[in-house]
Amino acid sequence: MHDWIHTPDDGRGRREVFLNGRKVLHAVYADTKKGKVRRSLMKADKYGKRVLLRTEYGKVDVRPL
Repeated sequence: MHDWIHTPDDGRGRREVFLNGRKVLHAVYADTKKGKVRRSLMKADKYGKRVLLRTEYGKVDVRPL
């Protein structure tokens, strides 16, 4: 895996994700090279089958806990 891509299952431990200096809660994917963060909205779609995700762009910083 690439060093600039962070996911919960990549085996590198817990981290905090920041987008434009603000902490992002429920981040499921972070790409520091592209400046892309995908986060869970903690809601299901109207059929109750999928979790809704939102992609946000900006300066991404990932720090270990």
